[in-house]
Amino acid sequence: MKILRTVVVKQVVTEAKKQSIVQEFKSEILQCERELEQLTFHLHKATKDVASKHEQQTLRARYKEEIKQRKEKLAELSFKVEQLSKLELGTELRDGTVETIVEIKEGDPWPAPEMEIVVKDGVVEQIRRKKE
Repeated sequence: MKILRTVVVKQVVTEAKKQSIVQEFKSEILQCERELEQLTFHLHKATKDVASKHEQQTLRARYKEEIKQRKEKLAELSFKVEQLSKLELGTELRDGTVETIVEIKEGDPWPAPEMEIVVKDGVVEQIRRKKE
């Protein structure tokens, strides 16, 4: 019988992987900064177009909340970049999961041992069975 099994994928931190992740974070930071600028611009424009003070306050509160969320995301991304710079080469980072098909038969141990795939610079380096 065949069953689906979730397998953890881990990436080995190399200098190339580190640079790739930093570049992804920097792209996200740039996107977030652009969104902040746009939100600020739209906030000023929208409040000028609204006559009622109550509507202005409501509008301003919504925009301020969005701006706050973007600033929090920026702080989080900056923290991640900082932490990544401290990460030692060779460290394994969880990179998600994949579904695999596993063949089972009568007499096999249950649950089947957990597995993980270790990838280094885009190449599968190891397939491990976790011991329970």
